[in-house]
Amino acid sequence: MNTKKGPQKTLIKELGKQALMNRLSARFTSRNQATLQGPGDDASVACYNQALTVSAQKLSLEGIDFDLSYFPLKFVGYKTAVHAMGQVMAMNAVPLQLLVCAGVSQRFYIEDLDELFLGIEAAAQMYGADIAFLDIQSSYTGLTLSITATGDCDAGLLTRRSGARNTDLICLSGNVGAAYMGLQLLEREKRVFTGEANKDELPSLEGFEYILERYLKPELPKALLDNLKADDAVPTAMCLLTNGLSDGVLRIAQASGTGANIFLDKIPIARQCYDFAETEENLSPVVAALNGGDDYQMLFTLPLSMYDTLVKEYTLDIIGHICEASRGCRLITPDGRSLPLESPGLTIH
Repeated sequence: MNTKKGPQKTLIKELGKQALMNRLSARFTSRNQATLQGPGDDASVACYNQALTVSAQKLSLEGIDFDLSYFPLKFVGYKTAVHAMGQVMAMNAVPLQLLVCAGVSQRFYIEDLDELFLGIEAAAQMYGADIAFLDIQSSYTGLTLSITATGDCDAGLLTRRSGARNTDLICLSGNVGAAYMGLQLLEREKRVFTGEANKDELPSLEGFEYILERYLKPELPKALLDNLKADDAVPTAMCLLTNGLSDGVLRIAQASGTGANIFLDKIPIARQCYDFAETEENLSPVVAALNGGDDYQMLFTLPLSMYDTLVKEYTLDIIGHICEASRGCRLITPDGRSLPLESPGLTIH
């Protein structure tokens, strides 16, 4: 028997998700002239005629991305579709079509799929996209849902993560951290329901409807992006926040070759985040905002010259500014302390 050992292999968890994606992306070189943006941004970009074609995909896995014990199927469909369309919007493009593939096991029924696609249809109608393709396969492992969103964009409006420049304003379309708090609430009530929490009480969600909605049924800032386009205000860089504010800032800074300063007291956090944190130990609204994820807000940069216009005419939050790369990415506290901005798997000091 051959007992010779092969090369030692690395566990995925040792490398980390983002490093693995970077490693795999580095293998691919675009060969077609039509391909303008491949892996590495919120969406791919191709140019076949006058308009640019933008596409992005979201894969949702049961037990990883959602727990069906408290996540209704219609919201699984809705949220997956919104995620894919949000990535297209993050390139300043308009989503036009959804391509849907689902893997389902035998424990699901026709009525369950009706609920799943009810959510997908609702998301498509909300943002003006058509469901252009559908495929369903059998699965041994529960529910898998993959949705690809495609859209178009005028060449002059395309926004990548890599366009931020020194002194640009860092803007945020809405509050962050609420979705993560909503997830923590659902996980807590699940433990109560199953008896794991050792509490003789019924699950209670009353008073926390907003954070639940931000987790289960997030909305994209389409109106804000439309208004910016109408005013010929093209962001210099933009990304969809799915892994927390810190992650988004670090990604833009890394792609643009810059640093960034964000101010803690400028970060918008909903009141219910603080209310819920008061009922739980070791739960911080600030940590939820920085690293919680699933916010689906747009983080974008605009020239400093637009400051007065943004303050007077737009509903958004200016949370910081881009700086030279040598200064790194920092979180500035109200008392003037400068802390390194960190995110699991992606940190720039």
